Amino acid sequence: MPLQKQLSLWNDTAIRLLDVQRLSLLPGNDLRNYVLPANMLFLARCGHGKMTVDGMSYTIVPFFVCHAGKDAVVDFTAVTEPIEYIAIYYRAELMRSSEDELDSPVDERDWLRMPFGFSPAKRVSLHQIVEQIERKWSARQGLESFHANALLQSLLYELLKQLQTDGYQTPSDAVSIVAKHIDAHYNKPLKLESMAELVHCSSRQLQRWFKQQQQLGPMEYVIKVRMGHAARLLKHTAATVQEIALSVGYRDMYYFSNAFKKYYGTAPLDFRRAAASDTDDELPASVPVGAAASSYSANDGTVVKHARGELRLQQPPKRIAVLDVQYADQLITLGELPTGSVGIGASEICCFPDYLRDKLGGFKALGTCEQPDLDAIAALRPDLIVCTQMHEEIYARLSRVAPTLMFHRNEHWRTMLSIFGDITGKRHESGKMLQEYRDKTAKLADKLAEKLRGQRVALIRPRDTFIRLHTAIHRTGAVLYEDLGLPAPFFIAGDFVSDTAYHISLEKLPEVNANHYFLLSNELFKERVTDMQRSAVWNSLSAVKKKQVYTVDASNWIGSYGPKGINRIVDDVAQSLLA
Repeated sequence: MPLQKQLSLWNDTAIRLLDVQRLSLLPGNDLRNYVLPANMLFLARCGHGKMTVDGMSYTIVPFFVCHAGKDAVVDFTAVTEPIEYIAIYYRAELMRSSEDELDSPVDERDWLRMPFGFSPAKRVSLHQIVEQIERKWSARQGLESFHANALLQSLLYELLKQLQTDGYQTPSDAVSIVAKHIDAHYNKPLKLESMAELVHCSSRQLQRWFKQQQQLGPMEYVIKVRMGHAARLLKHTAATVQEIALSVGYRDMYYFSNAFKKYYGTAPLDFRRAAASDTDDELPASVPVGAAASSYSANDGTVVKHARGELRLQQPPKRIAVLDVQYADQLITLGELPTGSVGIGASEICCFPDYLRDKLGGFKALGTCEQPDLDAIAALRPDLIVCTQMHEEIYARLSRVAPTLMFHRNEHWRTMLSIFGDITGKRHESGKMLQEYRDKTAKLADKLAEKLRGQRVALIRPRDTFIRLHTAIHRTGAVLYEDLGLPAPFFIAGDFVSDTAYHISLEKLPEVNANHYFLLSNELFKERVTDMQRSAVWNSLSAVKKKQVYTVDASNWIGSYGPKGINRIVDDVAQSLLA
């Protein structure tokens, strides 16, 4: 119902105060599926958290105000610090003649059931009214209850007045305000909830309004603006890809490159070359060139779609060289051995995950993924080479040695297992293994849900000057938060997370407020991990005090993205959280 119509109904409404409660909620605790016994005004005095009212999401900050009608279902949780709040319960009835009531539509009679939430501008005056209502209601002597009712009407008047002037824009106004904010701050971290707060609406409302006005969501609009700026910089400047990534709001150059290719259908450097040679104008954001990898059976063999087109294999290759250790994992899972494989590690230092080392006698080491040994590859005389887009510069040389498949390095391991099943003639085996994984993770997810009961789990990786907090978009985060259904911290939860990780300082780590932490560590950042573990901030964490931090090998958890490696992660999670 439009706000103006709601305001007109106030004149026909009788208000009766039922109860006033001053309460608090500690971090990590929550109130779930609470059905309101009456209309409620919720006023946060301090603290930060999340609230949903009949599915509409709000962010709780100091002085946040929320209204909900009788029988509304409310959830809320304290995130980083205790939430102190006052809940005012009241009854509101339309005082009309019976004829008027019969003529009134249902939504008019139930208008107070519609929720709203916002951070009011005139905070002090509202706070003073609330404090006065609480004192009068506590006394309840003589005319005090009557005065409390009168004050409640005054409070509702102030809230509606502020909603009328500040709280509600038309959908087109709201979209315009947020779009201008994105245009001005596209290179800064942008979250859907924060943008919704700018126009005092829920994330869901803003998403719907944007779709109606712009034919795309707010976060999609963020990507559109960022990619437009990146394309212009690639065309008209000599800035490096890393410099451009940082300038448009991406801290991870590799993630930016992937996002750019998904949007324009070509890698940033290829886009720059095409622009320089005037062979292409700025490419449209349509179906990406060389989209997702796949394979299918044909009359004369197997056809594999990869980043460089399609490759037809008339028979399963016998000698396969792989330039990423995840592909060695795929082959070994299917009972095959690569003829040669690169290992993991930096520069010339090459090693293999411990669960693959016992296979080393069966294949030749070919350097590292970053620095493959081209002479050793040629000496193997393979009949198929499998590489990633990291090897784009040497693709032509590899293709002269043998037919070469090039895949996105972060292509989903399930997709790659199916493709390797087709390549090796083991489609049935790959399908069976995928079903076994689904059964395994489904059973474990049930056990974890019962054991954790909503406790939240974070995946962190300390670096030189920051800490990576991985999201469900990250391939390892997807195992935790999607396959196993672990509850992510509110810090990174939500449907509109747009990056594989957030970079946070050590001082900001307590705001993550997770009950359990998986700490990724390796030799390269061992000293950084040790420094963090000695800090007062780290030792103040509840999870540290309760010994609910689990150090895991980053090389296996991040670098080994094949079926065996993924199953190792699942087993590590089970061992840590179910012990």
